[in-house]
Amino acid sequence: MLSKAIYNQIYLTLAQMLSRSNSENIIGKIKKRLKYYAHTKSKARYRSNSPEAEVNLGSFLLNKDMGRYSFILCQLLKFSGFKVTVKLEPRFFLNDVPYKRMLLDQDYTKVRNSTVQNSNIVLSGQDRKQKSIKLLCSYKLIEDKIDAFYLPYTLHPRFYQTYEDNTNFIAFRSSKRKTRIIFSGNFERQLYNNKVLKDDFNWTISRVDVLDYIKAQYGNDSRIIYSPTQENFYALLKAGSAKDKFIIAEVKTNPEDWLPILSSGDFYLCLPGMGMPWSHNAYEAMAVGAIPILQYNKMFYPPLEHLENCLVYDSLIAWNRWTVP
Repeated sequence: MLSKAIYNQIYLTLAQMLSRSNSENIIGKIKKRLKYYAHTKSKARYRSNSPEAEVNLGSFLLNKDMGRYSFILCQLLKFSGFKVTVKLEPRFFLNDVPYKRMLLDQDYTKVRNSTVQNSNIVLSGQDRKQKSIKLLCSYKLIEDKIDAFYLPYTLHPRFYQTYEDNTNFIAFRSSKRKTRIIFSGNFERQLYNNKVLKDDFNWTISRVDVLDYIKAQYGNDSRIIYSPTQENFYALLKAGSAKDKFIIAEVKTNPEDWLPILSSGDFYLCLPGMGMPWSHNAYEAMAVGAIPILQYNKMFYPPLEHLENCLVYDSLIAWNRWTVP
């Protein structure tokens, strides 16, 4: 296998040979193809002294959203003691998204050829006995209740980059709560009030609609604090003056601050994502001991239960029927 330095030299030579006026697209394709060969081996070479997991997720790895789940799945296999081999396709390198970079940074064996069928994982034990796992992906699987093991929605992929990132929650669960309810997150109207969410899940109340309703109905409620900037939001939590308040911060926080912030509230308002009701923040909130307030409790498996492990609203009017004690 040629080294990355040789591939880079080939790329530079080709770039010099082609005229700038008509070569940008060609050079881009060549560069991505060279990346594919630089990052992958022809095929896996198994070692008999360790359990192996060979993963062929096909187009799952190509999609921005499915790519995040693919990365997490591979990491869970790694955390479980498997030596992970992942089959990649040239199209994997057509765009650069964070989840793909996370995958490439791992010590998996990346291969171009595999005998594992698409959307399958084959596990091999030390005795070389094998178990094949077929992956199914559909929003309707929860409703269909098929005979299968359900892999839940997860924390954000950044919490799976190392084993330690995903296991140190005890301190957060026992931390002192600084406020009653928190919402913090991205609030770009075009992204979070889009047609995809309403077409696929027409019963879902979007993030934009929920926050607009709260502002319209409770804009003068002294228990609600609207925080316009990240600096103001951080200051509110640090000062300890919002103990029995509902803080709405339409701002993103620094990744390293997210779990401490979530663990600052008794409750977290888990509003829908861009294209589906689920959002990582519901699982992250529960992981640090904050009780989720949400609409899509029935989409969990098993479903979350109102007043048992969450608070549920089924319409905007529901906000007028109950208040958080």
